[in-house]
Amino acid sequence: MASVASALRTVITAANITNITTKVYRDVAPDSETYPFVTFGDDITRVPRLLGDGVVKARVRNVSVDLWQLLDAEDTTLVESLLAAIDGANLVGADKTIFGCTVQDVGRAVLPDDNICQHSLSVNITHSN
Repeated sequence: MASVASALRTVITAANITNITTKVYRDVAPDSETYPFVTFGDDITRVPRLLGDGVVKARVRNVSVDLWQLLDAEDTTLVESLLAAIDGANLVGADKTIFGCTVQDVGRAVLPDDNICQHSLSVNITHSN
């Protein structure tokens, strides 16, 4: 079985987002990769969600999903497509039972000197312990 993060990557690549398709990487994209692309950081935080009889039965894992584009070629439909693919997604094939996948926040940052635009999605995934 795959990890929770791998299940999320599968959802993103299956969405077949224009100019992204399979350009989805854990933490860092290869230096040779062209824009746009997506990176994700798994397990930013993991907190208890459901407790029963003093035992944690489920946790919420926070994952950062980042869309990287050239600022002078920014396409806002890409972040909307990424948001639509992830928010409420049914993540399957993971080594945990997944109860929900929710985008909590979307932020935008620019590095004008480098001509880079970054959209960062904060994603909460609730799963079995």
